[in-house]
Amino acid sequence: MQNISKLLYIAIAVALALSANSVSAIWAKDGNRYSMWFPLLLALSPLVFISFGLVTAKMGVTVTSGILDSLLTILTMLIGIVFFKEWDKISVAQYIGMVFAVVGILLMLFFPKEKTM
Repeated sequence: MQNISKLLYIAIAVALALSANSVSAIWAKDGNRYSMWFPLLLALSPLVFISFGLVTAKMGVTVTSGILDSLLTILTMLIGIVFFKEWDKISVAQYIGMVFAVVGILLMLFFPKEKTM
């Protein structure tokens, strides 16, 4: 049950950060800096940091940073590739880097350091 709560915290934190990144990208492309996206961006920003703190409290800063930052990077790249149609701007080496990031996340999540007595 504890692992499920950790994964839920991670999913919420990544979803908030991903939402903030997406809103930020849309807001930046819009010519009007005070459009409806601006207040939404202001509302999402503190939630991103609060959720990061909650995950850090459960897992520690090293693992949290590695997992959340890698997931956020991968998912943001996927949004750019799929929704903003930027697949021609990504090199093979960058795709390989995304695969390594996924492997790193799996290693951090499922192979924690065992506690010794």
